[in-house]
Amino acid sequence: MNRVLAIFVGAVVLLAVLAGVVGANRATPDLKPGTPEGVVQEYLKAVFAGDYPAAASHLSPSLGCDASGLAASYVPESARIVLDHSDVNGDHAVVTVNVTEGTGGGPFDSGGYSHTERLTVQRESGVWKITGSAWLLSSCPLTKG
Repeated sequence: MNRVLAIFVGAVVLLAVLAGVVGANRATPDLKPGTPEGVVQEYLKAVFAGDYPAAASHLSPSLGCDASGLAASYVPESARIVLDHSDVNGDHAVVTVNVTEGTGGGPFDSGGYSHTERLTVQRESGVWKITGSAWLLSSCPLTKG
């Protein structure tokens, strides 16, 4: 009986590890550039890569935030970010993402912290720019969402 239980537990652990590897190696979909969703994706990629000048280029000047402000803000070491939905109304949009920070070190590690973030985006001179989000902009003077 103990041998059957050990085989069963081993199979479950192997499946969990396999699922984690497959999920981690899944390609990130590239959202259409020039859309509110694509701008948010490019912004977040740049922030997590530490390319703060590129990230700041996606922010509206009305935020009063530049590359140094982004660099001074808290950025988690690891995060999984998934587009939840977006609402576009003319030249204004709200892009909602689900974020899981600190995804842990193993298949049974529950150390992650999940939250939902809303980023407001507005078309300025024909280009979508992020105009508000309190997340990742804590060191910037204006952080509205």
